[in-house]
Amino acid sequence: MTTLRARTVYADDKLTVTAVESLAFHADRTKARRFVTASLAPIAIIVRKTDRTYALDMDAQPVDIDALDLPADFGGE
Repeated sequence: MTTLRARTVYADDKLTVTAVESLAFHADRTKARRFVTASLAPIAIIVRKTDRTYALDMDAQPVDIDALDLPADFGGE
């Protein structure tokens, strides 16, 4: 199961920086044991200024915010 999560890493009166991360869980089992592993990978950074909001991928290239499929609890623009 893979989901995206958004986490604010910096905020002040003029600027908010939010990290968008992919959180993946994997479960497996053998006859005697069960295993659960998780991985967290950065996907994008969302920058909110007083006059504009934009997203950058991990190569610092612009990304369409709507294409990120952000979690429902993300604060929007």
